[in-house]
Amino acid sequence: MSTLNITIDERLRLVTAVLAASNWPAEEQARLTHAVHPQAKQVRQFVQPFVSHPAVSGANEALLNGVDLADLFSAALRCTWPDFAPTSELPNVLKIKDWAHALADFARETSIVTLFWAQHTAVWQEAQAALAQIFSKGDLLAALGQLGDVADTAVTLMPNLVFPALSPVVATADNALALLLPPPKAVGESPPWPFDEDPGWVVASVAEQLIPSLLAADLAQLSADQQPIAIHLAAAHCLAALLDDFEAQAYLLRAKKANNLPQLPALFVQLQDEVAGGNGRALAQILQ
Repeated sequence: MSTLNITIDERLRLVTAVLAASNWPAEEQARLTHAVHPQAKQVRQFVQPFVSHPAVSGANEALLNGVDLADLFSAALRCTWPDFAPTSELPNVLKIKDWAHALADFARETSIVTLFWAQHTAVWQEAQAALAQIFSKGDLLAALGQLGDVADTAVTLMPNLVFPALSPVVATADNALALLLPPPKAVGESPPWPFDEDPGWVVASVAEQLIPSLLAADLAQLSADQQPIAIHLAAAHCLAALLDDFEAQAYLLRAKKANNLPQLPALFVQLQDEVAGGNGRALAQILQ
């Protein structure tokens, strides 16, 4: 089984910088007013001279046409660094090959790796270390393996201190996926919290994002109504395995209220019983 690799991927980080120069930050604020990480502010200032670059105008055009951010990040993940030569089929998005070529040019013209990222190594290493510490307490993928058939996929988790600032993004490539996770949003308009301020949020968020891909075969056997329940139960199981039962129960309570799913606590008890009994397909066992 694959392991969870926590790292900084320069291809994906470059896309966050392109987004910083694009219309995305304004669109994000229009959806929900929020403070961003100081790194996001600094990156946005650094890339201001390049707002007319083809990589940025291409991103703006894609956003205007409703292209999902996951497709943009997936395109980068399916290319080499730093020349962005495709290594597999790119997402089916108009002009995506031209955009990938523009990413390489953006990296060259901005020299962001040497002129900016190299000066801000510490803040990224701190975020990476915080995530590594949280996931050192247990094996997330092994926990999911207790629930069903985990896809044989290389999994990367990357802290995202730039954009998007409010939502995780899952990028995919052949037999690989990468999750970009922003820090937890603080109350009101305060800057986001460090990852290690809320390990429960981190584990739950990562689990919720990875489960649809890693347990896809098991989820496909469930109805559309059952699938969200399965994801919540699996996320709670990960919380219990990596942190403690208190975090799992707190998560279940929030999910129950937010989604009107009063059956969650009882189903979780059944799930844990199935896992304790050694059933390797526990989710399917209780929901089918």
